Amino acid sequence: MLQASLDLLCGSHSGFDDHIKQLAYSWEPKSHLLDGKFLYPLFGTGGPNIDALVEHIYQALVPFCLPRGEIQKIKTAAMAAGDMNAIIALGDRARAMFVQTRSAALTGGEAGELLLFLILEALVKAPLLVSKMSLKTNSNMNIHGRDGIHVRFCPALKGLVLHLGESKLHKGLAAAVDDAISSITEYLGDRALRVREIEILNANMDLTGLPAETEHQLRAILNPYTSPPPVYHTSHTCFIGFEYGAYAKVAGLESDAVEAEFQKLYSKRAAEVAALIQEKAGTSLPPPTNLRFFVMPFPNLEHFRKTFAQKLGVKVD
Repeated sequence: MLQASLDLLCGSHSGFDDHIKQLAYSWEPKSHLLDGKFLYPLFGTGGPNIDALVEHIYQALVPFCLPRGEIQKIKTAAMAAGDMNAIIALGDRARAMFVQTRSAALTGGEAGELLLFLILEALVKAPLLVSKMSLKTNSNMNIHGRDGIHVRFCPALKGLVLHLGESKLHKGLAAAVDDAISSITEYLGDRALRVREIEILNANMDLTGLPAETEHQLRAILNPYTSPPPVYHTSHTCFIGFEYGAYAKVAGLESDAVEAEFQKLYSKRAAEVAALIQEKAGTSLPPPTNLRFFVMPFPNLEHFRKTFAQKLGVKVD
């Protein structure tokens, strides 16, 4: 019941598999506490189609930025009145929230968070629990902590998994991994930060769409003030974006051979990336820390950032 109900909270995110591809690489880490997947943007003629990727993630602005209850209320009223203007206005409002944080958009922060959101909902099937973007744009709220808080029911563990998101985009892979692990280390070592995160979660859980019984069950499981304390699993889930030179190496090939050759090069690189992540996580984080990495290379991060900012209508230099 709980698993099926949570699955329904995830948006449909149609077209995700067409725009965000998975590399057929089997990551077999030494620890059962570490897992991950290697992704890459869809290919066009000669290379990745960043314009199409940006258009796809832009479509997720509304569910990422706005609470489900607000979205559902407006959609229901619009359908009853036969007036779609209110639904169009939802997109405008979500875009305005991004524009308010345009400095983050230009450094890639918000775009990376949006990709993490899509991956967790469409691929992991873990719906967003708190719309932090709407909290960020409320001047009365001081929001820090994770880049996203998602939840899912895991049949294998027979319990809830709380996904605490980290999104890091850096030109160099090692710097992105270091940044993510450093952020997780800071979180694990700061009790006040952990308490604040749980307070934000419990005060702002967005469970619109769940049956009343399931909502009550979920709130009870995640309530830190019950006795005995709640039992659930925590996964620090990281999206890692970095620049990768293999795109340039395959650009001159025949169009029907480009992606296949890229996959060969990327598979070799994936083995190195997996080893790097395992080494850094093993030496920097205290056990047991559950980690899940989603790695995506870009041909040029500055181009991705600027393309996304331009889609938002944000002026760039």
